[in-house]
Amino acid sequence: MKTKFLRYSLSKLNQVVWHYAELEKVSDGVYTYLQSKDQYREQDDLIAIVLQLENVFFEYGAYSRRILAGQNIAEAGTQFLTAFHQIVEQTMQEGRHLQLLFVRIYEELGLDAEHLIRYREEHRERLRQKDEEKKHYRDEQRRQTEKQQQERLRKAGEMFVAGEFISCEDFIGLCNQLHVPVALRTLGTLRRSVVELSLNSISYTRMSGKCGPKLDGCFALVKVMHAKLTEKS
Repeated sequence: MKTKFLRYSLSKLNQVVWHYAELEKVSDGVYTYLQSKDQYREQDDLIAIVLQLENVFFEYGAYSRRILAGQNIAEAGTQFLTAFHQIVEQTMQEGRHLQLLFVRIYEELGLDAEHLIRYREEHRERLRQKDEEKKHYRDEQRRQTEKQQQERLRKAGEMFVAGEFISCEDFIGLCNQLHVPVALRTLGTLRRSVVELSLNSISYTRMSGKCGPKLDGCFALVKVMHAKLTEKS
């Protein structure tokens, strides 16, 4: 005869539902049933463990035959049943997530589950506040990073107009900031070979035994950048 027990829904997230299945008794209060059969390997069949606390049956978990091999299901199930109420209280004391299934078990046992429900709501609110704090921190860090980058580029622009060298990274950053279009070939040369740029000179690296990079596009970009910066000032 099929037994009625509580378990999490397989189709709806975090919803506890009633389910019916033929249970095989392992020991007092501990049962199993075949939840799903693997069409290729029997060892991958999913076996669910169902526990009985007083008159309430509930699914403890589901594992492959491979994982359950050599495990003492009866002992593990009995220990969980014996410590169930202690586990619930310890979970709340330590501020950890309390399963909705535990609330439903309390309700089906006819116990007062109000403090469990209240704990879950408060725990959810704490998590929400922590998420907001983390988001606020990340947003603030991003703003500070952007502010620092803008200040660095402002100084780089002033140095460039004054005829001083600036790093290739800052030069590309100024191009992006001022919406100066950069040809893909020129961008490749900048990133691959150029170290520093000034109004009248470009410092670059080259591999031993090879010719230096073609810098015509870079020099043209320098003129455009200077015009943009002086126009802005």
